[in-house]
Amino acid sequence: MRMQVVGLGDVECPQHIINFKGILGEMEGITARKYLETNNLIITKLLDLSSDFSTPFVIVHEPPYGVETGKILNVNVGSRLTRSRILAYRPKVVFHGHSEVQREVYFNETKVISIGSGFLGQFVIYQGEGKYIYINLND
Repeated sequence: MRMQVVGLGDVECPQHIINFKGILGEMEGITARKYLETNNLIITKLLDLSSDFSTPFVIVHEPPYGVETGKILNVNVGSRLTRSRILAYRPKVVFHGHSEVQREVYFNETKVISIGSGFLGQFVIYQGEGKYIYINLND
């Protein structure tokens, strides 16, 4: 079985990550953005996981505003757009990056999961059908 890396954006050199596909982050550089677009590596759907809220399981770059799963330097961060999309589409699970903590909470009926920070050795392996495993290389 071939493993596929799916990233959350803000990747400086995606061409150096074997089998990388990802959604774009708001800090994506123009060179990385053009590389991803030109090589058709931007994902909106993989298995039952989408970035456009077209499935019950969603992956987005930014955490939802006010849910407190997004923390950078111990400050809560979040996107009002992500929050409004969760309220509008009501997915079962939303995975997000842009956070230095691994945490999960319920926001209304949606489970919001902070994947954590790759820089800190934190990842999530998505297994399909809403199942996942937390990975922390520092544990």
